Amino acid sequence: MASINALTAGIVILAFIAGTGAGYLLTARNEAPTAGAEGTCPAEVTSLNILTVALNDPKVIGLLGNKSIGAIAFSRGTYSEQDMNYTQIVFRLQDPDPDDHMTASMIVVQINDSCKVYSVYETYPSYIPKIVPET
Repeated sequence: MASINALTAGIVILAFIAGTGAGYLLTARNEAPTAGAEGTCPAEVTSLNILTVALNDPKVIGLLGNKSIGAIAFSRGTYSEQDMNYTQIVFRLQDPDPDDHMTASMIVVQINDSCKVYSVYETYPSYIPKIVPET
């Protein structure tokens, strides 16, 4: 009975490895290049294009980790001194402890018009003082 279990486990592991490899090859051949894959943006840049670029960046994924996101906000901006336009994504994280008088940090990602991540950082939480009613 022990030899059958080892044989079955070996077959399952081999099938998993073969399936993973086949799945990788099939998706790599059938998918069209996404925005940012070649360093160029499509003519009409959408929020989905920008979000895809951000979520394919290892620094962004590293900062997001396993954090819970409460909201995602998009905005456009310009660095006039560098003559550069960008789209900014703000990932507003859920507050893990709403009673501690601290705001949750945010993860900010700026993506330039070439669909490349220009800047990514996490803000510090800030303290919200307790308001004592006047008597």
